[in-house]
Amino acid sequence: MVTMSVKLLKRFAGANLLLLLIVLIAVLCIVWTMPDNKQIDKDTEICLKYDNKNIKCGRTTDLLLEVFEKEISSAYATAEEREKIQTENYIKDVLKHDVQLMNDYKNTLWDMKPSAKLVGIREKPEHQHGNAGMTTVTCWRHDKDLYYTTGFQRYGVRFQNGRLIVPVSGTYYIYSFLGLTERRLNGEGIPLESNNTQEIKHAMHKFSVLDTADTEIASNVQSRKNATRGHFNYYASQIATLVKLRAGDEISVKLNDVTLLQHIENNYFGLHLI
Repeated sequence: MVTMSVKLLKRFAGANLLLLLIVLIAVLCIVWTMPDNKQIDKDTEICLKYDNKNIKCGRTTDLLLEVFEKEISSAYATAEEREKIQTENYIKDVLKHDVQLMNDYKNTLWDMKPSAKLVGIREKPEHQHGNAGMTTVTCWRHDKDLYYTTGFQRYGVRFQNGRLIVPVSGTYYIYSFLGLTERRLNGEGIPLESNNTQEIKHAMHKFSVLDTADTEIASNVQSRKNATRGHFNYYASQIATLVKLRAGDEISVKLNDVTLLQHIENNYFGLHLI
């Protein structure tokens, strides 16, 4: 009887050992066949719920910046839409009760468009030299110096380092006129030798703070004269064009030979939101 019980216990133990071995083999097979998952470094990577559906993982700084920009864009769009609706409701309400007030409101909006016209200053000009031989013309009357002149600076347009800075985004009419003088003869009527034979280039440039880039918008190029009379050669250069600008963009006038700026009080440079 005892011998039989021992045999049964041995068989039971053997069966359990075999079952355990099968389970271990199955676990090893599952582990070996599982795909390798990249470990997320909590210090440099993060996972966030994206588009309310999927989980997106990536570098912490990049992912947070992307989410931040998305939220900011959404907030600005919401605010802009809300402001548009409020303005439309206000205009509709005014139109119902007071047509004259509605006309005054539209006229005020038209008059408040940013605009500026700078005129040349009489003092000896100082200039900022730029790349490729182009120099920023900085000899402009601005702000309070425009009083009692034909120039003006209105509704948020600022002047800094020879540049006009626009306050709001939109399409602008920009323009510039330069009267240029080149001496041909000295006081005794003897021709002066000049080694400068390059063409005269007058250009308007845009500097974008967001893109940190200075780009040419429009230019006027003319050859130098070979006059046979008079002590001076005179040149007139004018630029006028339409350009789409963003708030903060800076508009400047550039010239490739600032020695031609002898009589600058008749020069002007400006812009107007259309």
